[in-house]
Amino acid sequence: MTNIVRNHSLSNAEVQRYSRQLILSDFGVHAQERLKDSSALIIGCGGLGSPAALYLASSGLGRLGLVDHDEVDMSNLHRQIIHRESTVGKTKVESAQLTCSQINSSLKIDTYNLLLTSENILDIVKHYDVILDCTDNVITRYLINDACVLSHKPLISASVIRFEGQLTVWNYLEKNGPCYRCLYPQAPPAETVSTCSDVGVLGPVCGTLGSLQALEAIKLLTKIGDVLCNRMLLVDGLSMSFRTIKLRHRQPTCAVCGTNPSIVDRPAPPPAGQCTNDQPCRKNVLSRRERVTAIDLSHSSPSFIIDVRPEHELEIGRFEDSFHLPMDRLLYNTNDEQLRTELRSNIENNHQIVIVCRRGNDSQIAVRRLKELLSDIDNIDEKLKDLEGGFQAWHTDIDPTFPLY
Repeated sequence: MTNIVRNHSLSNAEVQRYSRQLILSDFGVHAQERLKDSSALIIGCGGLGSPAALYLASSGLGRLGLVDHDEVDMSNLHRQIIHRESTVGKTKVESAQLTCSQINSSLKIDTYNLLLTSENILDIVKHYDVILDCTDNVITRYLINDACVLSHKPLISASVIRFEGQLTVWNYLEKNGPCYRCLYPQAPPAETVSTCSDVGVLGPVCGTLGSLQALEAIKLLTKIGDVLCNRMLLVDGLSMSFRTIKLRHRQPTCAVCGTNPSIVDRPAPPPAGQCTNDQPCRKNVLSRRERVTAIDLSHSSPSFIIDVRPEHELEIGRFEDSFHLPMDRLLYNTNDEQLRTELRSNIENNHQIVIVCRRGNDSQIAVRRLKELLSDIDNIDEKLKDLEGGFQAWHTDIDPTFPLY
């Protein structure tokens, strides 16, 4: 009888499971073995982390780390496809681990139900071969980037918003690739940053970019193909266009990977007032006397209410008889006099004008702008208030039947 020679360490079950990958001419058995011996860390088990985790778990990866500090909410399910209605209320890492283990029971899964900080991130990142940034927070990106540079780890980063996304690989040392700080040295002010939680995102856009993150991780770990380094992929879901732009190379002046770095022992802490989580940050632009709570508004005499949300959000719910003034018109209006005329009589004839938005962030900026626009009206500083916490606070404190979104 002729003997069969095995030149690999894969079991019969693994060969059967990954047979469609093994017969790929550019992948094959040796790439599958590399994947089996490799590890990846996914930071953020949300819209991007969900498809990335599912594909890495099913691909034959040996070890998968999952980091998140949040719990599954019903509002997550349209885009965070690793979670189920049955896991609402569970931690996201627990929910993600459950799904991944059902796909591949031999996968080693580590879970970290915590908020990453400059003190703990290095101890986690050092255990993995590649890191996937699947978060929705700019400040966290700096933290993860710094940790990857200090730990000499490649970072696969994606972001999505509305119908668009982008993807690149930072700190890929084999090509002397740049890090995130090489292109964006300083974090932007908190009030200038929007997330998909603030402005929305279509679920399949997350699925597309998260899947591509998994693809880049597999390419990088198995040493096949051309890693997306020194380039950035831009995806527009509405026009279904994909284009790649060149990025500048590693910068000698970079604070973390440059010639004389200032960030050397641990990642830089976030700027004061900036949060390193994917929860919507509460902005504090106004003083306490310029704000009114939902409880105070419900008990006060009728006020003139200005709603600064986009028009399509009015269909979800609104205050009766409120005046609609979308933020775009308020901030970028080319005819201030026309807007002043529309507002003046209501401003002058009401003792309190309350500006409302979804969460109480845009409304604060609107108050500042309206005070500039209507500075000639008596007592304008005392009259203009924003509703602290916006419609979410109204839902929580006053009327739970008002749709929470």
